[in-house]
Amino acid sequence: MPMKEIKPRKRMIFGKRALMITCALVAAAYGQATPPNRGVLMRPQAPTLLQRPAFGVSACTVGMLDLRITTGNDDLRGGNDNLSVKIHYANGDMQTAANVNKGANWPNQSVNTVSINLTRQVAPNEIKQIGLVHSAQAGYNPPSARQGALTASPVSGPMLGPIYGAQGIESEDNWDMAELQAFALGKGVNVPIASSGFHRFTGSNPSFDINAHPGVGCPTGKQVKSISFTFSTADDDLRGGKDNLNITILFADGTSQAANNVNHSQNWPNGSTKGAEILLSRPVTIDQIRGFTLEDTFTGASGGDNWNMASVQADAVLADGTYHAIAKSGFHRFSGDWSGPKAKQITISAHPIN
Repeated sequence: MPMKEIKPRKRMIFGKRALMITCALVAAAYGQATPPNRGVLMRPQAPTLLQRPAFGVSACTVGMLDLRITTGNDDLRGGNDNLSVKIHYANGDMQTAANVNKGANWPNQSVNTVSINLTRQVAPNEIKQIGLVHSAQAGYNPPSARQGALTASPVSGPMLGPIYGAQGIESEDNWDMAELQAFALGKGVNVPIASSGFHRFTGSNPSFDINAHPGVGCPTGKQVKSISFTFSTADDDLRGGKDNLNITILFADGTSQAANNVNHSQNWPNGSTKGAEILLSRPVTIDQIRGFTLEDTFTGASGGDNWNMASVQADAVLADGTYHAIAKSGFHRFSGDWSGPKAKQITISAHPIN
């Protein structure tokens, strides 16, 4: 009997071992077919080309170009002597706006704004260059009969005709552009596009091209678009006329932006509070503004002006429309002196003010 029981037990042991081997093989096969999840498949996948923003596409578009043009000491005559503007786009297209001053005279030291509707909505970086063309034409406008009679009355004989005719001769116009700032406007967008300093237009030099700033893009809410100044005058006024105030904005990278005659030759009376706003020629953040220089144009001597500035405050105006005070200064007496307590120039440091 014991010998008969041994064989079934061996068969059971062999069967159990076979079952264990089979399970192990199945588990191994399953393990090879389905690797363990270590979180790799749960990571966000790289977006497809359809999900990514197209290369070169700007987040905003503009449909208007605003030019702020300051005339120096030689006016734009107007009439037949006018200014035209050419806008060059990145794709090679060009748009022309003729006679943007509409035949009007732009006097010495004047500031004029020109608005040009673009032919289509474009990204700010698609505007590559702005060309200015000054039509400086000599001409002849015959005087009226009364003017001719008054002019000719003291003269007789052969000289009458030439003198009479000379009254209507107009020489070729020249024009001094002191400064230009160009801004592209869109829905809630004001982007500095280009800027330039002095250029003199003449008959032999009638055109001037201004390249757009490199890297022009859509402004963020934290970028400064302009500086707003508030001046209080004490008991000695700023005369105006030829006695005016210039401001220079100093940037942290060592560059600067000048704005001359911020009072536009107007008088700032005793006890008055006046404002001046300077649009920046490029977008910057508040920490990139290092300070400001205020300088008068007084000549000094007995006929020179003096101005008692009671206080000044400078506010950075951000692209989101908020104002942030970044500089303040108290009393200073401006004169024609280059140094001393009445110096014609002072510098004010900029820093955020709570």
